[in-house]
Amino acid sequence: MFAFAERSLTGLAILTFVGASGCAGAEAENPFGADDFAVYLETQEPGDPDPRPPGSNNGFSVDCFWHPSVQSAYRDLSQQALHNDAEGNLPEDGVADLSAVSSACRGQALKYLAVCALPEGTSMTDPDTGITYAGWLGLANQWRTSSLSSNNQWWVTSCLLAHLNGYGIVMPILLQGDRAELQPTSAQIEAFPVSESRAWGNLFAPNFVANVCYFSDVADTCDAEQLLDERICGTNPSCNLNVVGNCDSACSHDPLGGVLQCGSSGSKHITRREEGYDL
Repeated sequence: MFAFAERSLTGLAILTFVGASGCAGAEAENPFGADDFAVYLETQEPGDPDPRPPGSNNGFSVDCFWHPSVQSAYRDLSQQALHNDAEGNLPEDGVADLSAVSSACRGQALKYLAVCALPEGTSMTDPDTGITYAGWLGLANQWRTSSLSSNNQWWVTSCLLAHLNGYGIVMPILLQGDRAELQPTSAQIEAFPVSESRAWGNLFAPNFVANVCYFSDVADTCDAEQLLDERICGTNPSCNLNVVGNCDSACSHDPLGGVLQCGSSGSKHITRREEGYDL
């Protein structure tokens, strides 16, 4: 049932349906048609988070995120306040490295940075293009007026990783974590019943490694590690992904604080939930 070789619309649909168990042979008939999701994708508004924070969309190109100039720009911006003036313009020296990437990548890099870092109702503006990017999740609101704090470096990184999509098709996702900003409602959880993965890391520190674990829903697929590698890395050689296995074993509860701990991130990790599909 699950095929990983082809990154097509049908392939993504199969990968996203992680609730099914077992794997058929390579010649198994594909239960989906090319038009099965046409209406859904046509009515989806790319870049418009759905339905409310911490709902979002995973439209961040992996080639853009892992581009050395994007990573460098993120690190430069972390050393200063995002708002360089009263109008909310980003510091010009902070975005200088983005001149080396395409306009589409530049837009995505700043869009998802704003989505993750700034709260709804706030924004930041690219000083070179004049384009304004709206905040949404607000995981680093302090970054507007001061350099990015060490704790929020982890949160922003985890959030960016959760938005990566190696298949190029924007899909709605729901984020969950140990932050007030990442507490979905019961209705949101019901709408996004499939727990796909949990991510953590710190791209603002030297030797950045993107750590990710998968949940039991995904563990039932043919190759959970390959699924995550394709979604987070694509074929980008700059990707440094560390799939640490099933989240049930990769993370543990702190017996004193009761907070879920994952590796060196402590509690600074984000779970990504998906809608899933019914056969």
